[in-house]
Amino acid sequence: MSSPAMIGIDWGTSSFRASLVAHHGEALESRESPHGILAVPDRDFAGFLTRTLAPWLEAHPGLPVLASGMITSRNGWIETPYQPLPLGIDELARSLVSKEIPSLGRVHFITGAALSPEGERPDVLRGEETEIFGYLTTHGVRDGTFLLPGTHNKWLTVESGRITRFVTCMTGELFALLRQYSLLGRIMAEGEFAPEAFRRGLETARRYPGELLATLFTTRSLTLFDRLSEDESRDYLSGLLIGEECLAQLRHRPTPDGVTIIGQHELAERYRLATEFLALPSTIATPGLSRHGQLAIARAAELLPC
Repeated sequence: MSSPAMIGIDWGTSSFRASLVAHHGEALESRESPHGILAVPDRDFAGFLTRTLAPWLEAHPGLPVLASGMITSRNGWIETPYQPLPLGIDELARSLVSKEIPSLGRVHFITGAALSPEGERPDVLRGEETEIFGYLTTHGVRDGTFLLPGTHNKWLTVESGRITRFVTCMTGELFALLRQYSLLGRIMAEGEFAPEAFRRGLETARRYPGELLATLFTTRSLTLFDRLSEDESRDYLSGLLIGEECLAQLRHRPTPDGVTIIGQHELAERYRLATEFLALPSTIATPGLSRHGQLAIARAAELLPC
């Protein structure tokens, strides 16, 4: 059995994952929890992490511990500064924020990235940079366009091994708000994924680009005239939103070589279907890239042998 090289922590807003990582990046053991940064009781991050990692630290004392994600945000535990673009793995290694935590030892926090903080449209990311470098190091590539879908989707451009630009799209959060609080949500029934309804939403977005505020209402009007069932309305709305997002990004971000999608399977598959519908080649990356990125950053920071 491989010996552990480090412990990697991927701590987001709504979920927590810890991995005991071997020298080649495989997860020897893992711990997952719904205790994202907003769900940790009394914001006792140190206590929660100590209880979670105690068996590993007792069995393997002295392992480097690296953490990435929203745990390093203003709403998290240790706020780290944003790094400017272009951003490469060496910059991330040099900008690690290390803190001595009682009962845990030294924990190394990976910083996020900022785009145009003084401009008209500043943007930020935390956690996605680690996944990107996990992909680059495991696939031996240095250029590409990447999409990381979630509550707040990230579209990133990588050139010569460095992140050069990105944009955040609030598609996931907007979908959740419309489904939960809007008039549209009242007509939606939960059920199995309806691919034809999803593609119908994509087609409407393609026919009427830039008219999302108007086409959204067709989710209701089509049901009023029995042209869309309540079981289909959820996926039709999803298609409208995802279609509008993808079309807007393709207008501003030519991607002749396609896009790599990094995310959870169900949502990643929706974006694969959408990009395929819009004639953009796409592939879905295998999961577990955060720990590979953390391992590469640890090596660049000389916390581990190369």
